Amino acid sequence: MSENKTRYHFVKHYVENPVKFANVHLLQVGRRYCEMTEIIPSHPHLNWFELTVVTGGCGTITTNGEDTVVQTGDVYLSFPCDIHEIKADKGVKLEYDFFSFYCTHKALSKDLKNITQNYRGGDKRIFQDEKISRLIEYAISEFTLEGQQHSQSALCDVFHLILVYTIRNFSNAPRHASNVSESEILCMQLMNYIDTHIYSIKKLEELAPKFNYNYGYLSSLFKQTTGKTLSEYYQKRKMETGKALVLENKKKVGEIAEMLGYNLYSFSKAFKRAYGISPKSIQKARV
Repeated sequence: MSENKTRYHFVKHYVENPVKFANVHLLQVGRRYCEMTEIIPSHPHLNWFELTVVTGGCGTITTNGEDTVVQTGDVYLSFPCDIHEIKADKGVKLEYDFFSFYCTHKALSKDLKNITQNYRGGDKRIFQDEKISRLIEYAISEFTLEGQQHSQSALCDVFHLILVYTIRNFSNAPRHASNVSESEILCMQLMNYIDTHIYSIKKLEELAPKFNYNYGYLSSLFKQTTGKTLSEYYQKRKMETGKALVLENKKKVGEIAEMLGYNLYSFSKAFKRAYGISPKSIQKARV
């Protein structure tokens, strides 16, 4: 972990109590100027999307273990339940704006869900759009100048436009020919569904009606195609998410266990089996 300190960090943080702007619910919006080689530690998202707009320098965004290089002008879309890390490149001072949200607008929510299903890889989540950069910059300025007339109304329009432009960027992206098989596509969709619903899935049999296939067929296909069982993939992702939440040290271990569908004993046992140390021991070491 780099010991360099962030040069500048402005954030409006509403993760515990999201603020509603019409159909867009704001969790956080802000700006960060990182020092060279600075690392924003791995942190888990809950059920929200996040846009990261690189306004200066370059660096690497790591999502669920996959590195993606970003540079000035890039916009990167993070999905619900992602585990996320940002690192400035050596010799470069990375600067970026960010906007975290979820949406209750039926059509927009459907389009965002389609993006999560079709753009799983980190390199597929990058686009460039100066309109979005300017709109997020405008939103940040509204929060720095509190008490302005009609600010709520203006931000409702701004956030709605950001979502529309984001969806358009993915909808208008060129489709490249691919030799990926139907089985591989279905397995990617299964992994994506698990990734983006890690807090809400109660049992893997829920996948069957979602994908209109018998669960036994899905399980067999996944094993044949990936070499792992659906259960192995699901448990791995739950442990990765649990570890990120434990290391973030913002919630009690019992709360994390409940979020992931465990009781405290079973979570601690599974965690120690995966990482060789108990979650409480890690939290104590981080204090």
